[in-house]
Amino acid sequence: AVVSTQSGHYGREHNQACFKAWEYHGYVNEKEASYKDAAINYERAWQFSNFTNPTIGFKLGFNYLKAKRFVDAIDVCHKVLNHHPNYPKIRKEILEKARANIRV
Repeated sequence: AVVSTQSGHYGREHNQACFKAWEYHGYVNEKEASYKDAAINYERAWQFSNFTNPTIGFKLGFNYLKAKRFVDAIDVCHKVLNHHPNYPKIRKEILEKARANIRV
């Protein structure tokens, strides 16, 4: 029992470290205006957060929007809003803009 507890603890720590590493890489790419690469890194962070971290979802949606991946941006916004219906700004800053770009 002790081994499985330690193993499970290690797994969570490992996932958290991976999550932060991918988030950091995404941040660096975003600051370099490399939105396509930032989206790839935020996708990985989003996976390690089990697709529920609203901050990462926002950053992923933002970079999808900047990379003109509007449908992907909308999909991420819906996932974030399903878990966090009152998450600030995602509806106005990403979801509505992505929808508007699809209609053009």
